[in-house]
Amino acid sequence: MSQRTKQRKQFALNLLLYSNPVHPELFRRHRSMTVDRKAYSANVHLIDGGHLVEFDAGGSHLTEIVLNGGENKPNNGLIEEVPCRGERCHEAETHENIRYMISTQEEQLSGTLYDATRREILDYAQKRELMWTEVPADEAEGRGRFLGALDIERRAGELLVQSFHLFDEFQMVVKTQAIMEVIRPSR
Repeated sequence: MSQRTKQRKQFALNLLLYSNPVHPELFRRHRSMTVDRKAYSANVHLIDGGHLVEFDAGGSHLTEIVLNGGENKPNNGLIEEVPCRGERCHEAETHENIRYMISTQEEQLSGTLYDATRREILDYAQKRELMWTEVPADEAEGRGRFLGALDIERRAGELLVQSFHLFDEFQMVVKTQAIMEVIRPSR
């Protein structure tokens, strides 16, 4: 088995959906932002190896966590867990007033291409003033260097979150595009 195949098997970025808020204190947070709109509110966090978005629309909650590993994941309110492998699209209506859609794309790149992609995403995040973090490797915790960036678009009835997560240890790039939409009651 090649080294790249072994690395890919060790890598496990997962999408976790919850029907309730999840305490962000369970995760090491690097950057946070609050979004308040008439139809919804959201708390967005860049965490070690991923991100967490808590979305509240009229008392209905949906929490999205994209996380490498998932050993520390809470089970209370877990709706589903979906691996972010290859290219995927996923849709859910977890409450009568929230529609959720996400597409994920995972790629393991060669060293040169990974380095160029990493520089490009970091430049993009800095120029556009996105929420981003760069976490150094920590051998004691068994964690490689990580770059995460979130492009957040706040609309009147929906929140769009585009993420870029880069894992140097695996030369892995994961991109997600999620929409959390408030469904208006039909009259």
